[in-house]
Amino acid sequence: MRNRGLHDALRDFALEAAAFLVRATDGGAELGFALDERSRGGATLYRYRPLTSEFIGARWEKLHALPTFGPAARALGTGARAYLRRRGEPGADAEPALRAMLERLYSDSTSFAFPEERFERVYAGVEQALYAGTVRATVVAPVLGLRFDGARVELGGDLALVDVALLAPPPTPAWLDTDEGGRATPPTTAFLALERDLPAEAGLPLAEACLRFRTTLTALRLLDPGGVTLGPVGYARVGDGAWQPLRLDPSGYPRGPERVLDSEEAARLAELLAALEEGAEGSLGWGLDRFEMGLERRNDDQALSDYLLVLRALLDAGDTADGATVGLRLAALCADQEDRPAVQRQVERAFELEPAVIEGSSRAVGGRGGSAGRAGALGPLVGELEDHLRTLLVEALCAPVHPDLAATADGLLLRGDDPVEIRAGRLSAEEEEAGEPYPDPRSGHERDRGGGASGRAGGSDSAPAPVSELHLDEESESYSAPV
Repeated sequence: MRNRGLHDALRDFALEAAAFLVRATDGGAELGFALDERSRGGATLYRYRPLTSEFIGARWEKLHALPTFGPAARALGTGARAYLRRRGEPGADAEPALRAMLERLYSDSTSFAFPEERFERVYAGVEQALYAGTVRATVVAPVLGLRFDGARVELGGDLALVDVALLAPPPTPAWLDTDEGGRATPPTTAFLALERDLPAEAGLPLAEACLRFRTTLTALRLLDPGGVTLGPVGYARVGDGAWQPLRLDPSGYPRGPERVLDSEEAARLAELLAALEEGAEGSLGWGLDRFEMGLERRNDDQALSDYLLVLRALLDAGDTADGATVGLRLAALCADQEDRPAVQRQVERAFELEPAVIEGSSRAVGGRGGSAGRAGALGPLVGELEDHLRTLLVEALCAPVHPDLAATADGLLLRGDDPVEIRAGRLSAEEEEAGEPYPDPRSGHERDRGGGASGRAGGSDSAPAPVSELHLDEESESYSAPV
């Protein structure tokens, strides 16, 4: 079998058609017969031939309306012409081709019970017609740290997650079953596979395969935490030929437990992969790349700055917002009302720790995590940031239009129940000229000219009034927002 998707779509239609036709005969519809006459050796032989084609034709309108007809027609697509030509019948569309397939399936049969073995023979004829003059190209990559339900998960566009048992003979060199110390590990069973039928003279789609493998890895990492990576070597072959090695780009260190993908998550993975392959531009695309860099670090202290850079890119909105403002926006987008203060404090703490990490004193603030997981004080903090970023990126990617996350967060804050205060102070001419720091009216802490504040915006020490409108206090020359 060269096309699992086509096979399953045609089989689903044939099964549903069989059930419909059986119900028709059980309900009293009669299958007609024709008397055929043959002469052999001077004798005349007679036989009754069941008129299955006529029986199917009389009910074709209802068969055409079955839910599985549309998917089968789309799967057959332009191959319909080749199948009909091989059968010596006119037409170029999927509808007459599917009807011809059903007639072939029940030719000379007196019952419409689904004939499993005959279907496989008929389907083999479909593939023979469709793929004459082509070769099957397969490019695979081992996925380490992943297990999934079933033997195959279709991801769209000729791409699938497959169990190694489907890749006979399997490309399983010894290094796949040992860790860095040479110790035995559970055998790798999950592979990404790009399978495509190509003209015999065409080259293998190696560059496309490598790009799509990495995009799928990104989708897996965005879907849920887990230590999933690609092996360093992939494989390619033509038809049933020998596997040829293919070097893959490094995909970092696994920093989490083995990932188990169930059937519901597999459907979400396909949707997320489709969104990623549509492309993300601007700050969202840059943030995705930087998020992946953080995931591929060996330990958490190295990932901290990557994640903070992503937060700045997505939530700064070009206004040089400080850690408190970024934390407030992230909390509005990713947390319930009662959890927002805790999320904001986490982000502020991460910004406070970043200089120490950059200066190389990360051991003092968090320790050094190993490749098997997170360790030390930084581990939980970086893990929380990673989870929030995962939520943020997935929602932005899957939105019909990629949103301005900073503006969305500000809108939620202004419409929410949490108290928020906005004040705008005026600098004297001398202060403007000197460029001196000015006090942050929210907390009394000094704030620099670029907008950075050492205090906490909307912090828990006070409960300023929510913003409904702004009023100018002429004496203090500041704007306040009373209830």
